[in-house]
Amino acid sequence: MKKLLLILSILSSNCYAQQAAIDGLKQELSNAGSKPKGLVRDTLICYALKSIVRAYVDVDIDSSSHYNQLLIAQSEKPGLENYLIYAYQYAGYLYQVRGDYHQSIRYHYKALPLAEKMRQYTRTAASLGWLAHAYTSLKEFDKASKLCQQGLAVLRRHPDSYIESSILNVQGAIFRQQGELEQALEVNQKLYRLAQREQLTWYEAQGLHAIGWVYKEMKDMPRALDYFRKALSLARETGSVDLEGSILLNISNLYSSQKRWTEALAYCQLAKETAKDVGDSSIEAEAFEALYKIFKQTGNPAKALNAYENYVLLRDSLSKEKTDHRIETLQAQYDNVQKTSELQRKQVELLANQKARKVLFIGIILILAVAGLLFWNNNGLQAKNKLINRQKAQLVTTQAELANINKTLESRVEERTLELVEANYELIRKNEEIKAALFKGQTIERKRVAIELHDNLSSLLSAVNMSIQHINPHHLSESEQSVYQNIKHLIQNAYAEVRNISHNILPAELEKEGLVRALASLVAKLNQNSPLQFSLMFAGLDQRLPAEIEFNVYSIVLELINNVIKHAKASAAGISIRRSSYGVDIAVTDNGIGLGENQVKKGIGLQNVETRLESLGGSLTATLSDGRGMRIAINIPIETESLNGNVFIA
Repeated sequence: MKKLLLILSILSSNCYAQQAAIDGLKQELSNAGSKPKGLVRDTLICYALKSIVRAYVDVDIDSSSHYNQLLIAQSEKPGLENYLIYAYQYAGYLYQVRGDYHQSIRYHYKALPLAEKMRQYTRTAASLGWLAHAYTSLKEFDKASKLCQQGLAVLRRHPDSYIESSILNVQGAIFRQQGELEQALEVNQKLYRLAQREQLTWYEAQGLHAIGWVYKEMKDMPRALDYFRKALSLARETGSVDLEGSILLNISNLYSSQKRWTEALAYCQLAKETAKDVGDSSIEAEAFEALYKIFKQTGNPAKALNAYENYVLLRDSLSKEKTDHRIETLQAQYDNVQKTSELQRKQVELLANQKARKVLFIGIILILAVAGLLFWNNNGLQAKNKLINRQKAQLVTTQAELANINKTLESRVEERTLELVEANYELIRKNEEIKAALFKGQTIERKRVAIELHDNLSSLLSAVNMSIQHINPHHLSESEQSVYQNIKHLIQNAYAEVRNISHNILPAELEKEGLVRALASLVAKLNQNSPLQFSLMFAGLDQRLPAEIEFNVYSIVLELINNVIKHAKASAAGISIRRSSYGVDIAVTDNGIGLGENQVKKGIGLQNVETRLESLGGSLTATLSDGRGMRIAINIPIETESLNGNVFIA
């Protein structure tokens, strides 16, 4: 929790730098809302809302919560379940930050069944871990422990080392707070080994820290100190400054429990300075409180008072000026009351013994001494006020310098971002040009090969056929006539095969009239005088697809048809091609004998289809059932260019 508060503190200092980005995201949200109704519009709106929610957490948690509620309402529509899970979990996170653990639990219990239904196992484990964290904060350790066990059970089937480390950290805290120190030690050692193996440096340092904390509870101070020092060294090496402050404070407390005030003071001062550097007011306040106790125990009341004042300043929600004035006023009032009481007591003694002139003289001296002390105390308060005013002036100057540095950094980031965006657009454009040129070159080469096959090889086979026609079979023996007929039949088959190949390399119907006409023509030819009948169905293809997609779809369907003809032994086959908002869906089914899994993997035809799909980013699924036919389903995504020039997969 301390780590989370530190992160939020650091992020809040950059809220002004985030405002321009937030305005841009709001414009994207407005643009998305103006698009035609449908799943694409809803998806763009959810994406924009999600980005705004994450950006606002750096600036204003209330605004982040507001937009997250809008995201919940928007993502309750069908098809947006992933965004709904995210929105529920983020709502639970925001309530956790605010300390409203009951609301956090409520939203994580909304996300949990949805994540389980969608089989998003890492998100399921994450919600279980967050629920355990909330119940631990509420001291409901039994529920928290059961949730940790459930989350770890999910991760055993679907590993995620980062989420497992988070749950182990909570589980160790549960055991430690319940006094089950042996179990806490075992869990924290497991956390450390996992983080070390997976190179999760923050959790590796936290694991050492947690082990030391357990040994401290066991009163094994030397071993606790050893682990604290190892954790501190690792935190410093990896730059985990937030964790460093907490470790330093624990070391200081350990020395305080041993009454080793010198070491306790040194580590407490380090913890205070570290927390101050990163803006961790929680650790800084704890450090000042510890300093107050140390100075009080070592007989240094002035420093103890100063430390306590700083502790109150950090804890109090009022401004620094009002808080300082209030503390000083209360201290002065306390001193005056004490001294007034002492003066009244002396006056009573003087009145009770008026005859004792010596006692009266002493009383007068005491009154003068008290007056002098009050005068001296007043001068001290004035000097302290002057010092505070000087510190305020320095703080204003430092804040102005920091604001100037932030503005300079913001402008540099914007310039670099624009450069990267332009470079990205240029790269996309070059890739599109390369793809277009490659497809154009392939098309030209296919035309050339088709022409060569048709003009040269077909002509050569025709010449051979004409030449063999001049042979008079009556002059041949019976065996030679058989050879003659076989050669004549082979030449005719070769001629027909060459003609089919040249036609299928780049069909004229495909180039001129499109995929629908070309496939319709092909199926019509196949259904003439053939016992195997093909049916063809199109949906959503009112407009032509990109040329490259049409050619590849035609080639894939042709390859699958050849597989059915050669291997299926079917009497009927169906071809379905549907254009969806995401791409092109192809399905080829038959009622043949089906194929075994090894035959599917070894088939050259399907290997050719998969090779084409790899270049297109598509996927293939074969449903096999021996003796009852086969179904092959293919999905090919289509890249679409949006209005603002960005390219996304439809």
